[in-house]
Amino acid sequence: MKYQLSCGDAVPGCSARFEEDSRDRLLELVSAHAREDHGVAEVTPEMLEAIGANIVVSA
Repeated sequence: MKYQLSCGDAVPGCSARFEEDSRDRLLELVSAHAREDHGVAEVTPEMLEAIGANIVVSA
């Protein structure tokens, strides 16, 4: 199973895309991206929940 996320779904204009075998690993990478590339000081549980709603799962 693959978990995929396009940052542009949440942040218009961002072309970052993520694909991992683990949902947890995907969220780790997306959290780091938010901090490093978008200046998000703290990725809150609420943010992770909203991000999680945009994850696409494929076989």
